[in-house]
Amino acid sequence: MNFFQKLGKVLVNKMQYTIVFAVSFIFFLYFAGGDIIGGVLTALSALVAYISASLIWQEFKKMPKTSGKPVAKKTTKKRK
Repeated sequence: MNFFQKLGKVLVNKMQYTIVFAVSFIFFLYFAGGDIIGGVLTALSALVAYISASLIWQEFKKMPKTSGKPVAKKTTKKRK
C-alpha cells in the first residue's frame, strides 16, 4: 500500500478530523493575511502553548486530592 492510499484510507476513516483540519487550515490561510511566515510562527506558538497546558493539566490531575482537615497522629497507650 503506497503513501497516498494509506493517507486516503485514514482521511476517510477519520472524517471528523479531516473536516476539522480542512476548516482550520482554511482559517489559517485566511487570517495569515499573506504573511505565511508570521502565520506559521503563530500556529507553532499556539501548538506549543496547547501542548504545555495539556501536560500541566495531566500532571495536575495526577496529584492526590487533599482534604482541608489535618491528619491526626495515632497515639498508643502504654500498659502498666
